[in-house]
Amino acid sequence: MGNTLEKKKRGFSLPHVYIVILVLMLIITAMTYIIPAGTYARDASGAVDPNNFTYIDQTPVGFLQFFTSLHQGIVESSNIIGSVLLISGCIQIINMTGAFSAGIQAMIQKTNGKAIVMVVVFFTLFTGLGVIGYLDALYPFYPIIISLFITLGYDKMVGTAVIMLSSAVGFTCGMVNPYTTGVAQTLVGLPMYSGIGFRAVGLVVFYIIALFFLLRYCIKIKKDAKNSIMGENYLEEQTAPMEFEKGLAFDGKRVILIVLFLATVLLTVVGSLQWAWGLPEIAAIYFPVTIIGVILFRINPSQACVEFGKGMAGTIAPTMVIGFSRAVSVLLAEGNITDTIIHSVSGVLQGQSPIITLLIIFLFVTGFNFFVASGSGKAVVMMPILQPLGQVLGINQQVLVLAYQYGDGFTNTFWPTAALLQLSLCGMDYGRWFKFAWKVYACLIASGFVLIVIANQIGYGPF
Repeated sequence: MGNTLEKKKRGFSLPHVYIVILVLMLIITAMTYIIPAGTYARDASGAVDPNNFTYIDQTPVGFLQFFTSLHQGIVESSNIIGSVLLISGCIQIINMTGAFSAGIQAMIQKTNGKAIVMVVVFFTLFTGLGVIGYLDALYPFYPIIISLFITLGYDKMVGTAVIMLSSAVGFTCGMVNPYTTGVAQTLVGLPMYSGIGFRAVGLVVFYIIALFFLLRYCIKIKKDAKNSIMGENYLEEQTAPMEFEKGLAFDGKRVILIVLFLATVLLTVVGSLQWAWGLPEIAAIYFPVTIIGVILFRINPSQACVEFGKGMAGTIAPTMVIGFSRAVSVLLAEGNITDTIIHSVSGVLQGQSPIITLLIIFLFVTGFNFFVASGSGKAVVMMPILQPLGQVLGINQQVLVLAYQYGDGFTNTFWPTAALLQLSLCGMDYGRWFKFAWKVYACLIASGFVLIVIANQIGYGPF
């Protein structure tokens, strides 16, 4: 009987991701009936006038609006959904050539089976991509990373943590993040990416904390499988999203295809930084290398199209999470309560000491990120309000941007409204992720606030 209870307890998990999102939508809908509707005046660029807030007639979400928000969320997220589907289709065709399988086997042999080295390498790589704000375009690669670490004998949590923690560290440090640091600094009149030195210190601190927790977990489950959050029989029970064939030669054609694929990934990064490429351009650039793969391996064009469809089909359910999650923001906008919440908090901040003000701002942005995950969207609304507040209290604008940046970044991979999409692509349920991650994020958030206080004390900025 004891074993039965233990199995039931271990098997507990949260409901399906769609149900979780619907519950969150219900909560937001209820809030639109309770919280007064209000709006700030905005200029042509969308920036808020902090001195021009008015309450408006209540606009609670109706029965039909609740459900149409799902469709609207998908429409507003179509840019991301389309790119994920198209890139996933291309990756499926490249995978059928055996290039990934042969390349990964060669990589394992090069590291002499030291799987822990692979953890550090990929964690560092994803951190670097997070530093430049390169996140959405990585979604199609999640199944590859998860499959890689399952192949190396780890549980699915390791691959998930490599992706999620590294993204949190790189994105939050804000060194050259155009979506948060760039927008926030521009709105308050600071040179874009100024103060990069202190943010580099933050990157190192966050990197060490996250990697420590990850490596400790890797060592623990290798030492004893009972330490795995996925269950002690994870090696037998878990299945990889992508199957890597063994015994394939990493021959000339596969080497060429992998080199071209990696060059494409690098080109998308350069394009996003140098030529302002968006997701349409990033998705488009994968097609030439895919066509080359079809020609090199003499794949029947019709068969290639079938594989392309399979690749997209495998990601349809997870990508729907993108649109459904966006429905939460749609409901907030339709209820006109976002500005009211921000206006109320700005009133609380009046008359507080700089340290208390920074703490409230930091915690508010962290909490508000539960409802509105868009970093640039929150910056456009909040920074014009925070700027004059900082001037009155003598808080450097650079410190305010840092408080906003750190408050926004970490929980993008922790709050369910933001993390459910990534977790669904990793095949991970939120209950297990929370159990693994809460201590890591508690340490990251605490260290972030310590750095904000230090920045304020040393007069960080304005540069």
